[in-house]
Amino acid sequence: MRKRILLVTLLVTVFGILLMSVLFSDIFYRVAVSETERRLQTYMSRFDASEPLGVESARALSEELFGARVTFLRRDGTVVADSQGDPAAMENHADREEVKEALATGEGFAVRGSETIGADLVYYCRYFEQTAALEDGSAAEGFFVRLAQESPSGFAFYAEALPSVIWFLVVDVLVCLFVAWIATSFVLRPVEKLTQEAAHSGGKAVSTPYPELQPIAKMMNEMNAELNEKARKMKEDRSIEKLVLRSMEHGIVIFRSAEDVLLINKTAARLLEYEQNEPIACFTEDREIASVLAAGESATLTRRMAGRDYSLRFTFNEKSNVLLLTDVTELMAAARSKNDFIANVTHEMNTPLTSIRGFAELISEGAIPPERISGVAKTIIKQSDRLSNLIRSIINFSAIDSDELPDHEVDLTELIREAIGSFEPKLAQKKLALRLDIAGGVKVMSRRERLLEIFNNLVSNAIRYNREGGSLTVTLTGGGAPVLSVSDTGIGLSEEDKARIFDRFYTVDKSHNGTGGGFGLGLAIVKKLCRRAGWKLSVDSELGKGTTFSIEFCAKK
Repeated sequence: MRKRILLVTLLVTVFGILLMSVLFSDIFYRVAVSETERRLQTYMSRFDASEPLGVESARALSEELFGARVTFLRRDGTVVADSQGDPAAMENHADREEVKEALATGEGFAVRGSETIGADLVYYCRYFEQTAALEDGSAAEGFFVRLAQESPSGFAFYAEALPSVIWFLVVDVLVCLFVAWIATSFVLRPVEKLTQEAAHSGGKAVSTPYPELQPIAKMMNEMNAELNEKARKMKEDRSIEKLVLRSMEHGIVIFRSAEDVLLINKTAARLLEYEQNEPIACFTEDREIASVLAAGESATLTRRMAGRDYSLRFTFNEKSNVLLLTDVTELMAAARSKNDFIANVTHEMNTPLTSIRGFAELISEGAIPPERISGVAKTIIKQSDRLSNLIRSIINFSAIDSDELPDHEVDLTELIREAIGSFEPKLAQKKLALRLDIAGGVKVMSRRERLLEIFNNLVSNAIRYNREGGSLTVTLTGGGAPVLSVSDTGIGLSEEDKARIFDRFYTVDKSHNGTGGGFGLGLAIVKKLCRRAGWKLSVDSELGKGTTFSIEFCAKK
């Protein structure tokens, strides 16, 4: 602070002194030029226009005017005579500022350096209309008389003032040092005292008798209160962290080695049967875990503890290592469910394959009469189609999760009108009446193939489980969130069926499983696509009266 006060004071005063010295030098220079101009005007009154113009008369007039330079010019600017130079060597002066001004107004002034004598001169020129005689015997009709006198330049004025400026600067430095000492002694000392009091207050309020420093004291008190509040919150956060670590269902261990445990929560201690100041037993007794610790590479193992399955995730760092124990019992159950799924798929595929292979062997051995071959071929084709549909449904269901293609605007109205035509044969076969109530120009952000798959599955499901001679209604409303509804007058759903209708391989009417063409994947695919897109899928059904599936196409958040 002291150095800053000194530096600012020095800069301000030095700049002020230099600026004032330049300004005063310029003022003195202008005053000197004005005085010289007035003097030259007075000198001009001593010129006698009746005498011949020549070098001698110019020098005589110069001596009479205390050495002022005298120049005689013709009206065209040609130099006739000059008291300090050779007229023959001098160029035409018609373009000189003072000459042009004198020709226009009768007299003119100019200040510039003279190349002839190598000095700064103040020029005063006057034009005379009468004819003048020249020393060589000729005459000049109209002529100029120009007087010039040396004048100190602006730089000369400043150079003369420079010693005084330097003395002022020296005095300025001394004054600045004194002012800085005064400022630090009488102004900064209360501030220093206030800061020392705040530093040693121990969080208590500080005060000052100086009104100017009271805002600072208030700010310090507020900062102390804020720091105290932050410290209190940090203590609470530590307590919460400990509480969370103790109560979290996942186990966490931070350790350097099996014997050097830095942190372990209650769950991990219970699962690993850890006792304080004792090494973690499984780190040394379990060979696979010991090898992972020896390798120092991140790894995940699965172990069964306390009747449940846990994932042990090891992460290694330079200063410490981390073990995270996660309950994966449900994930393991899901894996088993996946295995069951594969078993169900294998069973579903084995039935048509067995039928196809059996009929093919009979045909190859000639055991089927010719009149039955056509029917057998139709059965083989039907079973092949069933197998292809099953494989396509399974692949499609699995591919939904890895589908990352971008969405685009799809005209849902146009898609429904085009797709409904493919169901006319099935509708006619079951004698179903089709009712369409579709708003025009409804567009949804998705992909055409996904929307077509959803619509086909809902309509196929409505036809398959409808009663013969019933009706099928497709409704599409517009607005900010369009809604698609597919209603049938079929067998309906019980409360148990509603809870499981979207499960894989679940069918309501078991008699349709294998004969009606359903595998229980259609609605599962619809649910998966809707959940991925953020749409609301709902079902409203009454047993024996029919079912309505509705999709609200909400914008993805």
